[in-house]
Amino acid sequence: MTKLPDATDVDFVVEIPPQFEKYADAAMLRLQVLYPACRIVRQDGEISVRSSGWLAEDQFRKDVLHFLYREKIYTETLAMRQALVAAVTTR
Repeated sequence: MTKLPDATDVDFVVEIPPQFEKYADAAMLRLQVLYPACRIVRQDGEISVRSSGWLAEDQFRKDVLHFLYREKIYTETLAMRQALVAAVTTR
């Protein structure tokens, strides 16, 4: 993202549902890759972003919730996927 000459800072806050709180750190890492020009912070059950320039709040909120859900599914199915790979690759 490049800063436009007449751009102003925009701030958004997305609340993290309690059942997804433990997945927020990993989700934030993915968000920082997707939004490298933004400052993304997690505190008190929220993820907030500050950006100079254009950033759509609805798209950012969608991405935050998507990454939280994706990390939850990844974590919850990891043991099953590891067992499947072990079963298939064991002679």
